[in-house]
Amino acid sequence: MTASIRRPWFGLSATLLGCLAVLAAVLPLWVLPVLQPPEPLDKVIVSTAEKVKARIAAHAKGVAYQEPVRHTDWYRAMAAAAATFGALAIVLAGVSAVAREPRRFAVVAAALGVGALLFQLSVAVATALIVCLLILVVLSALGVTLSF
Repeated sequence: MTASIRRPWFGLSATLLGCLAVLAAVLPLWVLPVLQPPEPLDKVIVSTAEKVKARIAAHAKGVAYQEPVRHTDWYRAMAAAAATFGALAIVLAGVSAVAREPRRFAVVAAALGVGALLFQLSVAVATALIVCLLILVVLSALGVTLSF
């Protein structure tokens, strides 16, 4: 009598998705600025002014404004991919645990998925804190004091 060896397909696929989630969470911060540097501020200001001018001209003529074609925003695409892969890794880790596959696959996959989601959340929280600090600096420069 031979025992058949079952492969932990759910756990392996969950671990793979967790790794992809971590990569998608980390790539926009360290790799994308090197491959696709942000546009200079003066160019952004000029293009925004041109868009506003075109929108006002279209409104004055009574014509519907046609927005220019946007480029792919890789930062948003990677953030969506990180959240999706992280959630799928967590779900498949749960399925792996229910299917009684080896526990290490489920634990690693869940840790990777949760780690990618927390990394995304920490970047959003850090951005919000920086914006709040900038607002406080501007208010302080204007002479407005806030009492906490």
